[in-house]
Amino acid sequence: MIYVIAKCPCHEEGASKLIDWAKGDDGFSVTRTHKGFKHIELLVDEDNKTIYLYEQWDTKEEHQAYLNFRMDNGLGDFMEEILEGEFSLSYLSNIGA
Repeated sequence: MIYVIAKCPCHEEGASKLIDWAKGDDGFSVTRTHKGFKHIELLVDEDNKTIYLYEQWDTKEEHQAYLNFRMDNGLGDFMEEILEGEFSLSYLSNIGA
């Protein structure tokens, strides 16, 4: 299993839009149907603008296939609209310590 942390530094209105999107018909309900998906949570920083997505997937490749699907369906344009800083993505492994 792979863990994914996505950091989305949004402007205030952008954070609200991302939260609404995640709860909507095209948001996490679609994410949950993709091959390799295990878990997703949306976390909000104390500044109420920075959003973190904490995800679990079977493999990095399955997550990347999912991201490609999202980018092909307009997520990149949406993210450009809501971000005020640079989006970052980290892949992590649990070493069992």
